[in-house]
Amino acid sequence: MSPFRSIRWSRLAAGVLASLSLTLGGCATLPARGQVVMRDVSFPLRDFRMASGLRVVVEHDARSPVVAVVAVVGAGGSSDPGGREGLAHLVEHLAFRSHPAGTPSAMARLEAAGAGHSNASTSLDFTAYETLAPKEALATLVKLEGQRLSAPIAGISPEVFAVEREVVRNELRQRNETGYVGQVFSWLHAASYPAGDPYSRPVVGSHESLSALTLADAQRFARTHYRPENVTLVIAGDVDLAEVESILAQNLPPAWVGTGAPLAPDTRLPANPIAPVAVPVPKKMPVYEAAVPTPELYLSWVLPRGFDEASAVHDFVGVSLDSGLWESMRSDGDIAGISTGLVSGTRASLLIVRVQLTHGEHPERTAEKVLDQVHKTWNQEINAGGVLGQEFNFQSLRRQVVTSMALESERLLARTKRRALLTHFTLDVRSYTRSQMALMGLGGGKVTDFAYEWLQRGRAHAIFVKPGESGVPKTVGPLAKVAGEEAAPETGHRVTPSMLTATSGPVQVLKLDNGMEVLLAPRPGLPVVRVGAAMGGGTAHGEKPGVGDLATWGAFRETYFEGHLSDWGLHGGSQAAMDHVRVDVAGTAGNVGNMLAMLTEQLATTRTSEDTVRFMREQVLPWREAVDTRPEVVAHRELMHALYGVHPYGGEATGAQMGQVSWSEAQSWLEDVYRPGNTVVVVAGEFDVKEVEPLVRKYLGDWSRGKPQPVGVPPAPALPAASPRVSTLFTARPGATQGQVQMACRLPTATPELEAEYALMAELLEVRAYQETRAGTGASYGFGARPFIARGGAAHLLVAGMLDAQRMEEGIGALRSTLAGFAKDVSAADLEQARSRLLAQQAVSFITTNEWVDALLTARVRGFPVEAVAQRPAHLQAVTADRLKQAFDGCLQRLVVSVTGDEAQSRAALQAVSVP
Repeated sequence: MSPFRSIRWSRLAAGVLASLSLTLGGCATLPARGQVVMRDVSFPLRDFRMASGLRVVVEHDARSPVVAVVAVVGAGGSSDPGGREGLAHLVEHLAFRSHPAGTPSAMARLEAAGAGHSNASTSLDFTAYETLAPKEALATLVKLEGQRLSAPIAGISPEVFAVEREVVRNELRQRNETGYVGQVFSWLHAASYPAGDPYSRPVVGSHESLSALTLADAQRFARTHYRPENVTLVIAGDVDLAEVESILAQNLPPAWVGTGAPLAPDTRLPANPIAPVAVPVPKKMPVYEAAVPTPELYLSWVLPRGFDEASAVHDFVGVSLDSGLWESMRSDGDIAGISTGLVSGTRASLLIVRVQLTHGEHPERTAEKVLDQVHKTWNQEINAGGVLGQEFNFQSLRRQVVTSMALESERLLARTKRRALLTHFTLDVRSYTRSQMALMGLGGGKVTDFAYEWLQRGRAHAIFVKPGESGVPKTVGPLAKVAGEEAAPETGHRVTPSMLTATSGPVQVLKLDNGMEVLLAPRPGLPVVRVGAAMGGGTAHGEKPGVGDLATWGAFRETYFEGHLSDWGLHGGSQAAMDHVRVDVAGTAGNVGNMLAMLTEQLATTRTSEDTVRFMREQVLPWREAVDTRPEVVAHRELMHALYGVHPYGGEATGAQMGQVSWSEAQSWLEDVYRPGNTVVVVAGEFDVKEVEPLVRKYLGDWSRGKPQPVGVPPAPALPAASPRVSTLFTARPGATQGQVQMACRLPTATPELEAEYALMAELLEVRAYQETRAGTGASYGFGARPFIARGGAAHLLVAGMLDAQRMEEGIGALRSTLAGFAKDVSAADLEQARSRLLAQQAVSFITTNEWVDALLTARVRGFPVEAVAQRPAHLQAVTADRLKQAFDGCLQRLVVSVTGDEAQSRAALQAVSVP
């Protein structure tokens, strides 16, 4: 009997906006308010129910030659045995280092397969593995994933186990001492759920529980939970649905395919969910200490479970609070920032509000102010105006949430992961569509009733976290170094045709009479469009330090004649970098005209006011000044000054300097930067150029202000003189169990060709740093490397990460030796592996309109030609080992090393590394 006998076909209608949509046609008249316009979309599916119990869902999406593979294992932190918290998360780490059937490690094989992205995550009830790769790698990925899931601990030696456990311990330390809120989530879960409840325990574990873990624990956990009937595999992308059956049959382990009738899996979500148990709120707010820059307040509510249709209301609640809670800043001057998040579980979910405070002198009062705003968000006044206003707000939120669904559909990996989670827990492949339809069908009354029931003031738990020591114990003694990740055998398609063509696509350049440049990049496939605008200048621009920072922080759009983003469900945002300011709008394709009209109005009417600047001085700048004293911030500022000196890029402004800027100076800065002659706009997505070009000329072309030339470009400063001695910087953080290490060097003025060279340098360093400090010794959670390239061509290379305080000298020495080694020789094998990794990463990134907008804007901000984006694969292939060796040698002669940590170990390490 065939193990595939129960295969069936189904289809997904991704464009679930039918009730809100119009037919996309001529754009002479813009859609009226409230109309979200897009065509319908469908993704064909195949649903495989294996005799072993394994579920495999395959989705066809041929927009780009890329495949996504997501595997969900139904075991997370709540599956950890008592006293062994963090075990599920550690097994996730070990699975990347496993050697099923004596093969090279899973990580090495992923790289050899051309995976451009590979990661994993552990939550309350699941562990998810995710991979993006060129479509040619599909069969290899299926085989690899089947072997990894069936034997996640295979070939793990006691030495490798000890090293990876220390990596997880470093992850926990890093989350504490860099201000990351990982430890805070553990405290929140403990406060929100009943004692003894699996959800009340830390998913990552504690140092005590991690110390208790053994290799035998990991082996038992894998045998118990990594079984085919507890796994769902979803494959999406450019997959031939007619051929995928044979790919699965030939590459999955026979035991995971099985024979006979499909095994019926156990129910994973009870038909009648149990209401979460309410935990009494203590009379006194719990207070903790952690390495946070300023005090933080956290509020949490336990909600019903996620992963079913009823949980669609969670999205509405989250969006509503995210937009409404900012009003609480007006009633409490101690609030400097506020945000929301949701942790979903199969038995209950947790809604979290994070409040960043300036002083934190009255956290109880601040909590009451935030709770007042939560109540106000859902309060429906008993009068006609109140009811109508509430319904209007709900419809606006509904449009934005629905548009989010369309935008998420464009992100192949995000869509695949959501489908995998929903299918796994509901056992229904249609649950992804049903969750979207449930969002569409929500009424304002249902959402309000939910908020009244679950977001009551009396159900809110609060904890207060103030700056202090993290209390994390010292590291264990140094571990024996183990071999790094070995190279996997050549697969035959390390560099595939799809990698070389990923950045190719038509781009039409328009030069408007007002001096603006507009790039049109049509990308058919999904009916979404993104529009991005970049203005040259950024926070480093301006005659007075801090004027750019204050101006961008206090900037607002003055008029709304063209409407609000929520009128059409559009999403927008802005950000400021040292060398440019960016504004983005995204939405459904039929609303591209609305996007252009509103973007123009926003750019043309951006300003600040005396009241806004006063509010910034009184409420935000005190928080910024506190952040300025944070060791990592001080260290970064000193590093940039060491690299660039008096150049504009070497003087990051402080809160105190921002406080010396007047509102008129900030307004003058905005008028200088927000000009059409200083602006580049990119429109990317599904549109007809013949229809969009007249809209561009009508709206963007009518904007007039100031000179038609861009603001001045700061030329790249001359390179520092070569020296055999390393320049060192130290910033104190007394008692730290980790040291933050930054190694940087100035690079020659960037060009598109040199950008490819710098990217390869970073890739080589990052991989070797991973092998030396993480995979081999467990001394770090990991190091990252990247080139910094700014407007005008100023460039530097940065390698940064955290090291155990007790192993600083060893770790920094290994990093410097790595750099010195590349200055002497870059092997052909290392170069080809780095080149293929970058090409793969690029290939799996250029499947979204957001990536196209980013790449084109970045190129033009840097002064590169538009063609540089399409030419990048060729530039990467043209880099030689000799060129890299010379570049590394120059970097070594201009090296700056910065350490932030406890003084004794840090200074000893810096002293050792400074010797030629």
